[in-house]
Order: sequence, then C-alpha cells, then structure tokens
Amino acid sequence: MKKFAIASGLVLAMGLATGAQAHPENAGYWDESPTSTVWKTGTGGCWRHGFWEESDAIEGCEGYKAPMAEAPAPAPAPAPKMMSTVEKHIVYFDFDSSNPGDVSDISSYVNSLKEVTSVNLVGHADRIGASAYNDALSQKRVNAVAKALQAGGVSASVISTGYMGENAPAKSCEGLRGTNVVDCLRANRRVEVEISGKK
Repeated sequence: MKKFAIASGLVLAMGLATGAQAHPENAGYWDESPTSTVWKTGTGGCWRHGFWEESDAIEGCEGYKAPMAEAPAPAPAPAPKMMSTVEKHIVYFDFDSSNPGDVSDISSYVNSLKEVTSVNLVGHADRIGASAYNDALSQKRVNAVAKALQAGGVSASVISTGYMGENAPAKSCEGLRGTNVVDCLRANRRVEVEISGKK
C-alpha cells in the first residue's frame, strides 16, 4: 500500500511539473500551460520560483512597479520675431572740412542689427563759398563717412550715397556776420545717415 501511495505521489508531482512551469514572459513564476496563466495563492498572491528576482515582477503580482512614462520633449522655443527699425544719425563737420571724426557709434549700431536693409548717406554744406565748391565739399563729406563706416565693419553693399551741396540747409542764420555766421551754419555742414534694418 505504501509503495502504491509513493508511486501515486510521484505521478502527481510529475503531472504538476509538466502542467506548471515558468514561461519566458513569466520568468520567476509558476504558470499554467498552455495559457501562461500565473498560479495564485489562496490570498491572491503569485507563486514564485525560488530563483525569482525583483526584476521578474509582472503586472498583477506583488512587487511590480509600472515603468515611468517618459516626460514629453519640451516644445521648441519660438524663433524670436524681428522688428523693422529706422534710425537716423547726423555727422557734423568743421568749417571747410571733410573729416568726419569718430563714427564708431554709428557703425556699432549698424553691426548690432540682425538684418541691415540700407544705410543711406546724404552730404550737405553751408552757403559760404561758391555753389559748385559746396557741391564738391558735400560729396567729399559723404564719401568720407561711407569710408569710415566701412572701416568699422559696415558692408559697402548696403551703403548708398548722395549729396545736396548748400541746397537743403537746416538753418538760415540770416543777419549774422563773421564768426557768428560760421558758428551758426554748423548745422548745415553735415552728413545725414538713415539706417533701415531689423532687430
């Protein structure tokens, strides 16, 4: 009788071993073939093999940790909008001079723009002297400013030039004589700079 019981127990154990095994998707657990259903304990837990590791935990069994969802990639920052701008400067000259002095503030501003559309230069002279001489002097002044701006890094391709001689005075200075009229007419000895671009 004992031999029969032992034999029956061996047969039962062999049946369990063939019916319950660990499938790759349930590594570390006993499960039922062919459905791969994990065996449950009386308290609802999952039956683990002795070689179970924390990394084997599966959904629905104790020890399982849901994978962290990846944070969405941040939206790309919008491209900065460029604003159109027009700025004017005036370069003044001494009497009968075409030396523009320091124009680095103007070239620095032009170079600071994201996009330069144009740098328009117009030369002027006062009314003292012959009209033809003043035309030539206003042209020399505008050319001198253009050259100085290019030396400061401004592209020649964006610079345009023109000259007006004594024909577009900023001040009339009527009734003055001598040094007084020379000083008063300084506003007419100029190059007007108009800068168009985007920043």
